Amino acid sequence: MRNVILDNVRPFVDGKFENPTKMCLVDGAWADSAPEGTQEFDAKGALAIPALFGLGLDFKEPLRDDIYTFKDGVDAMRRGGFYGGLYESCANAIDDSLKLSAIQQISAKYGLSIAFLGAFSNGYQCKDLSEMVELAQGGAVGFGDGNQDCSRTRFLRLAMEYGSMTGKRFFFMPLDDSLRHHGLVHEGCYADTLGMKAIPRVAETIAAFKILEMARFLKVPVHFKQVSCGETLRLIEDARKIGVDVTCDVDIYHLLIDDSSLFNLDSNYNVPMPFRSAEDREALWKGLESGVVNAISVNHDPVLRQDKEVNFEDAVPGAISLEVALPALWKSLCGRLSAARAVELLSTAPAQLAGVAPAEIRKGSAANLVLLDPDTPTEVSPSMFAGQVRNCPLLGQELPSKILGSYLGGLWTEV
Repeated sequence: MRNVILDNVRPFVDGKFENPTKMCLVDGAWADSAPEGTQEFDAKGALAIPALFGLGLDFKEPLRDDIYTFKDGVDAMRRGGFYGGLYESCANAIDDSLKLSAIQQISAKYGLSIAFLGAFSNGYQCKDLSEMVELAQGGAVGFGDGNQDCSRTRFLRLAMEYGSMTGKRFFFMPLDDSLRHHGLVHEGCYADTLGMKAIPRVAETIAAFKILEMARFLKVPVHFKQVSCGETLRLIEDARKIGVDVTCDVDIYHLLIDDSSLFNLDSNYNVPMPFRSAEDREALWKGLESGVVNAISVNHDPVLRQDKEVNFEDAVPGAISLEVALPALWKSLCGRLSAARAVELLSTAPAQLAGVAPAEIRKGSAANLVLLDPDTPTEVSPSMFAGQVRNCPLLGQELPSKILGSYLGGLWTEV
């Protein structure tokens, strides 16, 4: 539906939520009036929040479209209120300009603001450099590792030196593969009790330190994806003090879940960056409060049900989050931070990291928004999710808030 009138809605304007009002959303903008016969929706005091921007999108198409497709991903974005995102598929390395052009053409059909990371090595193998200059000229907003550890430090230097000619940021998930050594969970008392192979914090901090040193030496901007422990945030703080251009994000689930959850042995909790201790989770929250953390990421990573409906140790890592991110996190965010800071972390800052214009709500201007009832709970059921995947750690749980609909790219979707 192209046009809709939202009655009794509280839009987020100029850093705060206004009193209940009427919004006429017409042809993609907040207008003074709507054509006769436009459908009206009673928001009952719900919040109109600037639409979100998702860091860490992976829709698997084309190589693994048996798992998920771009169409599924866009459906999930509309259900969750995301007007755009930063795309980097671990299954489909964008390592040349032809692959970039092809995925851009697929994305363009859906009318959302999706930016793309190019791979800095062919196939994420860290053996041959990708066409970084051509990728940047073609519209890649930065270069990523495909969540694969670049263990060859000399190659890392060559890649960052070559990529520095473009001025683009490098995106890394800091996790040393040799120290991970087939580990699945955080190294701590819960892993010991369950007898699981574990991943120590130093697997993250050593990888982060190596990248920060290379960034300092070469004066290349870097971004850390899915930071999971407090020690890494301290390294980032120290690096910034000496002039390193480093940004970072934390995943929504690492703000909600710690390693005590392992006792349920739910394979949906098997994710690439392990859930750390309760102390680490609190450190991430403090990083949001202090400003060390730049943004909150979603890392939407679909996995086939048959690859999750197995023992924890045998499951394919990954979790989906687009449909549940906002209702799962909003009340916790606003309990510790201002609404303006919450919007910044979920929408404005992620978009800026991807070089995309942030969403904002302003009368007479283009409108991309998500309608949230902050006080009505939502049960996470399989029907909430797009496609055929269900690998969400919150499945079966009750969320404190509920998405009522979204207005994205001039299309109203009632949830």
